[in-house]
Amino acid sequence: MKLTIVSGREVDEMLDSTDGVTGLINAIATAFRDYSSGKVRMPQRTVIHLDNDWWGGVMPCGARNLGFSVKIVNVIESNKVRGLPTTQGIVVLMDDITGQPMAVINGTVLTAWRTAAATAVSIKYLAQSTDNLAIIGAGLQARYHVLLLSRAFPIRRILIYSRTREKVVELAKLAQGRGGIDAVATDSSHDAIRQADVVITATTSREPIIHGSWLHEGMHIVSIGAPEVDARELDDDVLRRASVIVVDSRIAVMNETGDVIIPMKNGLISEKNLIEIGEIISGVRNGRSRDMDITLFKSVGIAVEDLAAASYIYGLVKSRNIGITVEI
Repeated sequence: MKLTIVSGREVDEMLDSTDGVTGLINAIATAFRDYSSGKVRMPQRTVIHLDNDWWGGVMPCGARNLGFSVKIVNVIESNKVRGLPTTQGIVVLMDDITGQPMAVINGTVLTAWRTAAATAVSIKYLAQSTDNLAIIGAGLQARYHVLLLSRAFPIRRILIYSRTREKVVELAKLAQGRGGIDAVATDSSHDAIRQADVVITATTSREPIIHGSWLHEGMHIVSIGAPEVDARELDDDVLRRASVIVVDSRIAVMNETGDVIIPMKNGLISEKNLIEIGEIISGVRNGRSRDMDITLFKSVGIAVEDLAAASYIYGLVKSRNIGITVEI
């Protein structure tokens, strides 16, 4: 039994190009479409807590002609003081026909790239302008959003806010080196949001960090944080003002994030208000209908994204003959 080991550095080298990013975005868009069309077998992830540490446990997913993958992932907040990523994991990719294991891929880096690609898919189908991009948060996910989105869209300016000023400065320098993008550190999330066409919240906050009263017509909001049932990045007014609420998976968001669970319990929204991005891609449902619409994409990250990203990365690995192959 032979297995290819793919490092995070190798994933970065393969994906950080216009072609690499374009291929990944297309792979994630196809995965969303196939998931909403019922072509993917994907149970809800198992989540457990070890003290205050979040373990996404096992995230399996299978689809014919794409493969079968399993991701083990965690969010360890205390890693901030250790100088380690708060999100870590591995992804195992297997052949869906023969059942043979094919690769083990650095799941921390894969997750960061595929999450940014999912954001890009939502921007492609829902946003009307990418001139001014606001990123709230300056951690690993924010970094990879800058890397991918600067390759995918003609961004003129990125507005960045985080409570950790040093990380804001680092992220601004990264953005400025990506094709001359004007990167601006703001004094508050409100300052960033009010100037933006697209807003991305990539935080570990448990309380809303974006308020509906700050929004303006025509903007697109992407929320990838608040992965727990009692955590929120968005206040109720954001949901009230959104013309469409788009999600990666209805089942996932209704069971995993307080941004949807709490408003549903309070009767503000119901399942019928949630549109899957895959339904928009396939043309089953509509997204933005007017220039003045405020659109929202709430993503918790689902296993089909990992499968699509792993399969795409593995194809690049084989074509370029990289990675380390071991016999087990």
